[in-house]
Parts: sequence; C-alpha cells; structure tokens
Amino acid sequence: MKPSKFILNVSLFLLTAVVALAAPPAKRTFPALRSAESLSGVKAGDHLALVCKMCDTVTVLDVTSREDAMKLCTEGEMIACGSCKETFKVVAHGPRSKSGRHVETRIVNESGEECMFVTKLPD
Repeated sequence: MKPSKFILNVSLFLLTAVVALAAPPAKRTFPALRSAESLSGVKAGDHLALVCKMCDTVTVLDVTSREDAMKLCTEGEMIACGSCKETFKVVAHGPRSKSGRHVETRIVNESGEECMFVTKLPD
C-alpha cells in the first residue's frame, strides 16, 4: 500500500471515529419565573439567576426570604442590573385571572421591551 493511500485511510478512519463518538451537549433549560405561583416554591437558601438581555449577563441572587423573592414578580417594583447599572420595572402582562389581577409579570425597560427575566438555579 502506498504511503499516501495509507495516510488517507487512517485520516478518514480517525475522522469517522471522532464524528461518531461526538455527542451533542446536553441542553438544560430553566423556565423563567414570571408569576407569584412560579415563585411560590422558592425558599430561603435557594439561588435565582437574574438574566439581563441588555448587557448579556447573569447575576446570581441568594434568596434570604420568600418575601424578597416575591418582589421580583410584584408589579411596580424596580430591579437594578448589577452589571449595566440600568434599572428596570416589573409590569403586568397577559390576561387577567378571575380575581382581576394579571397572571404574569415581565421586567421591561423604559421602552416597554422585555429586557430581563428570573429563573431558579438547580441545587
């Protein structure tokens, strides 16, 4: 067997082995917490991620009390990003429930565009 043909065969074999053994990375998604019901399971000691779409950063918040966590979905609250130093407002979003309150909230900038969301990190 010629050396060039041998090198080509070995190269193709190694390339095939690498492609066959390569697995896609595991996709882990964490749902955004946008309502009081979704934040009801948060307790002291949990970790929340505050994801800012304006500066593409994630700030980890340590929950000290359930009441502090509930402020993240309370309409009218102001939330500051630790990285870009912008302050955003929590507004009501979506249809109203039977009690007359909105089901979901969003964190928006002064233009009304959603710019931040909160999610719970795994333990």
